[in-house]
Amino acid sequence: MASTPRIPVLKLVIWCLVIGLLLSFFNATPEGVYAWAGETGKAVFEWFWEFGQNIGPYVLMGAMLVLPIWGISYLWKWFKAR
Repeated sequence: MASTPRIPVLKLVIWCLVIGLLLSFFNATPEGVYAWAGETGKAVFEWFWEFGQNIGPYVLMGAMLVLPIWGISYLWKWFKAR
């Protein structure tokens, strides 16, 4: 039987309070944090998107060679095991 994960709720609440107080010490507001997280998430997504557009054709070109070789070697091992 799988054991249920133990999450100490009180500990999480205390950590949230400490982090919230620390952020308020630096004059951060919830709205500012949400806006920053949204902008950061968008920037990360755009970076990955551009990276995929630049590197994607090379991945596909390599897959055209690597996947058939891998498939043949996999089948070779499968037939050898039988």
